Amino acid sequence: MSSDSIRLICNPFTHETLHLSDTSEGPVLVGDESATTFRVRDGIPILMNSANITNASQKSRRYYDAVAPIYAFTQSVYYRLNGGEAESRQEYLNYVRVKKGDRVLEVSVGNGANIRFLPKEAEYFGIDVSWKQLVRCKSTGACFGFEVELFQADAEHLPFVDNSFDVVFNVGSVNYFEDKSTAVDEMFRVAKPGALMVIADETEKAASSHNKLPIFRGYYNSWKTPVEPPVDELPSDAKNVRLTESRSGMYFSLQFTK
Repeated sequence: MSSDSIRLICNPFTHETLHLSDTSEGPVLVGDESATTFRVRDGIPILMNSANITNASQKSRRYYDAVAPIYAFTQSVYYRLNGGEAESRQEYLNYVRVKKGDRVLEVSVGNGANIRFLPKEAEYFGIDVSWKQLVRCKSTGACFGFEVELFQADAEHLPFVDNSFDVVFNVGSVNYFEDKSTAVDEMFRVAKPGALMVIADETEKAASSHNKLPIFRGYYNSWKTPVEPPVDELPSDAKNVRLTESRSGMYFSLQFTK
């Protein structure tokens, strides 16, 4: 982690600033006020704990840790059957307008596949609940020539100070969030004034279709209400709100600015 990156990090539960300290057990991030410590493992700060994350986040962590070894392969097969990966991802990444020098946060970065298709002349940060997906993301960056600062954290408790990012986006996970309103508020909080935010995921039409597949059935059956884009969860001062659909109504993209 660079010194510039450390200045952006905060305790995700209290928002106090953190500083890096070396200990006999390795580097840790320490709260300036509470002396709370967060472990740094293989260069990735662990800024979450089971006591403070939702049941849905814990469930997602277990699921994606389990499928991480085969996730990239299954995604490649899926995209090969649906028109190609670059073309499919660009349907929502076209709304993620990254400029040279931008500081960009992907919430639920997974194995880093989206960043592969974004301009490299930007500064990328990614958070995810799944440790094994973060490890895969490091490998993806090394393979495809992009750098990303990674953090193990959950969307409802982002470990960054206010007004930090020029672009914030989330793809394919908002439907899993237990507290969508808090997650959207957190994305809004860490975005700079005027920043672009994009939230994309599958619609109810797609969820109903995937419910027939055993690998997804446990997730979709756990939802008590139909899947809807989180338009009603946007802060009242969100601007330039736009909702679009693609793939015959199977996917939505919600775009707005701060």
